[in-house]
Amino acid sequence: MFFFFLIIFLLWNVSVVVAQFFEAGVQKLETPVEAPNFMLKEIGGRKISLKEFRGKVVLVNFFSPSCSLCQKQASSFDKLDEVIKSKDVVFLSVAVEGKEKDLLKYKEKFNLSVPILIDENGSVAKAYRIRGHHETFFIDRKGKIVGKTFAEKDWTSPNMRNLIQYLLREGG
Repeated sequence: MFFFFLIIFLLWNVSVVVAQFFEAGVQKLETPVEAPNFMLKEIGGRKISLKEFRGKVVLVNFFSPSCSLCQKQASSFDKLDEVIKSKDVVFLSVAVEGKEKDLLKYKEKFNLSVPILIDENGSVAKAYRIRGHHETFFIDRKGKIVGKTFAEKDWTSPNMRNLIQYLLREGG
């Protein structure tokens, strides 16, 4: 009888986890994979490495300043950082194209506070197998990609906030 309840509990728990991702419009990876590390220059010159954020939940948003959908979502993604207000969540935007001066104008135009990193040679986009200009990866505290999305999002929606809070609680 114990095993029956254990199985029911585990199945229910798995469905709750999947629901967290589904409701936020994020594809949950069946098997989390190690996030490719990178070291990229931020607008302004500082270098940022993904490894420095181990132990935190990281959202890596790949974008192009010429992508209309990316422009539409830029402020919403940035506001999620303000809404979450946790030092244990890091939001990074990786530009897959554009010169630094144009990216600086983009950052100012949309009043963004999230770091914009420059993938000058496309090596990071290639490592993440980017297919479009508006893909976002959800990386857990262990450095594993646990979810991804490439559709239009309301980044500040209650469902998205719930997913981030879930990832913070689970520690992975």
